[in-house]
Amino acid sequence: MTSAKITKIAPSGFKEYQLKEAADILAKGGLVIIPTETVYGIAANAEDPEAMERLRKIKERPQDKPFSLHIDAKEKVEYYAWGIPVAAYKLIDKFWPGPLTLILKSRNNGAGNEHHSGTIGIRMPDDNIALKVIGLSGAAVVCPSANLPGKPAPSDFEDAIKDLKGAVDFAIDAGKTRLGAESTVVDASTGSARVLREGAIKTEEIEAVIKNKTVLFICTGNSCRSVMAKYLLEKKMKDSKRDDVEVLSAGIMLLGGLKASEEVKGLLANEGIDASGHRSQTVTKEIL
Repeated sequence: MTSAKITKIAPSGFKEYQLKEAADILAKGGLVIIPTETVYGIAANAEDPEAMERLRKIKERPQDKPFSLHIDAKEKVEYYAWGIPVAAYKLIDKFWPGPLTLILKSRNNGAGNEHHSGTIGIRMPDDNIALKVIGLSGAAVVCPSANLPGKPAPSDFEDAIKDLKGAVDFAIDAGKTRLGAESTVVDASTGSARVLREGAIKTEEIEAVIKNKTVLFICTGNSCRSVMAKYLLEKKMKDSKRDDVEVLSAGIMLLGGLKASEEVKGLLANEGIDASGHRSQTVTKEIL
């Protein structure tokens, strides 16, 4: 068994070409150790049966216990999952990219037979190297922690490679990971959201985001009516000592960056509200 090729890369300031070899090996069915913000992981192409078999042997993982997918863009969650509840979108908006794994209903799309159970774990790591490797590979990537069963998940490259040098094909040494704790796992596949494993994000943080409400006001240009509604409701919430309501405004016109009209700024000023900092934005799918 040959040893893995190791390349040392700075977490910031790297060039795309430095990660291309790792991405190509991953796409072709190789196993690659990559950093994330939590711990080091073993990246594998979920659509390659041989790669998945090798990964299962390393992790001693049975067929009925799937690995979570790692994606490089928030919108890709809808390619792999369906029936995503509002609670999950709130968590995605707050914590992705970041140390949050969501269990959702699977589309069985692009991930081989990994998620035949009807659910799928998905995470978007907050690490530029990981995101770039995943994106360049063009593959459906799973990435469990780079440790043998019974050993702690490694936050340092030396701990990640010492037992796996002969088991993987390529490894990226980016030093110590930023957080050093595994992701928090939340099951949102049934419509509600329940913490299965507390990791870098605490349970109370998850619950606070789910509990919060978002109000979106929409008008034509986002310079008059929706602006007044947003600022007045924000004032009402502040006066009521409510910190669980986020208030947004947007317009349906394609032109963004407009200031609030002078009339609106004057009316709001009468209520003790300064709207001089407002800039219009166009409503998007992401905002909705």
